Amino acid sequence: MSAARRRALAIALFAFVLLALIPQASLADDAPKGPKLGEAQCAIVEDSSGNVLYEKNADTRMPMASITKVMTAMVALDSGVDLDAPCRIHATNLGADSQTAGFAEGDTPTLRELLRVMLVYSGNDAAENVAINVAGSEGAFVGLMNEKAQELGMENTHFANPHGLDEDGHYSTVADLALMGRVALSRYPFIAGTVHARSVTVGVAGTQRTFHSTDALLGAYRGIRGIKTGYVEGGAAFLGACQRDGVELFTCVLGAQTSSGRFTDTVALLDWAYANFERVPVARSSWVTDLRPYAYNFAMTCVVAPTDDERAVMWPKGGNLSFSTTLLQRHLLVDNGQLVGSTTWTQDGRQAGSVRYVARLTPDSIPRVNVFTLPLYGYAA
Repeated sequence: MSAARRRALAIALFAFVLLALIPQASLADDAPKGPKLGEAQCAIVEDSSGNVLYEKNADTRMPMASITKVMTAMVALDSGVDLDAPCRIHATNLGADSQTAGFAEGDTPTLRELLRVMLVYSGNDAAENVAINVAGSEGAFVGLMNEKAQELGMENTHFANPHGLDEDGHYSTVADLALMGRVALSRYPFIAGTVHARSVTVGVAGTQRTFHSTDALLGAYRGIRGIKTGYVEGGAAFLGACQRDGVELFTCVLGAQTSSGRFTDTVALLDWAYANFERVPVARSSWVTDLRPYAYNFAMTCVVAPTDDERAVMWPKGGNLSFSTTLLQRHLLVDNGQLVGSTTWTQDGRQAGSVRYVARLTPDSIPRVNVFTLPLYGYAA
């Protein structure tokens, strides 16, 4: 039997063994029913990789209310303005029912303090003054917000102000907001730390005042990390994050009738997800899946291995977990660190996880190739 045929048989055997080891169910009808939501018109729960575990009207455009302030914080932090620089307070006229901290002209809070009051207490006056101090005007700042949204791929989102008060042309979707939440917590340590705070104390109008978080789940739900509440007339919202037993989930609900309803529905999403999903190992960064010739020295060899330890998120009773792999053709030379291919894992049509494979230059010794570590269907140019 030729070496190529032996390799193909080994890969086919691995695929059979791998799938046999992963918990499966013969009937997709055994999959858990969705969470019981009471008020939310739109809802979503995702894992930290963006895999959608449940969605309801995920791309329906709705008012996002003060969840807006997460984008305001990201744009302010991107600006590079010194967080400890004093800010000039400008008078605001945001309406009698607008939640404000009471900053007055003559106050000189730092940008850090404005951002903390904005994220923890949801002060609308803090948000507007962040915008003016960072970009010179509210309009210029809103332009930056929309640029950032496009950069992140928030295709169904448009901002009209930095605070979230209801206004024509100010909308988003639960899918876009969940994406924004993942970015905010993973790339902005300041936001991640601030939205988990129960209160913040700053000087306002010459007096030290303590502002308490609007997030009722902090300290009340195990693993909750924030991140932002929102409320406009007739629509309560919450963008949430939770980490429990090594599994991080992101939720968003829009269009709840009451403030309490947005939290009740968020708990329903999280309880359901943690009860019904599990993370199954599908790759280890130590696995050597192939050998490739090094592009700049034919005497040297690159090993191919997953970039990280990876897990797929699956329903225990949601049907078979399947995969599809694409790799560069074997005759192509590779460079150190070059992406060589990827595997996508799905369950019942839902993406459950992914694995990326890169070439790594080895100095002297070449490890033995373990063909039983790569789910492989074929090569592509």
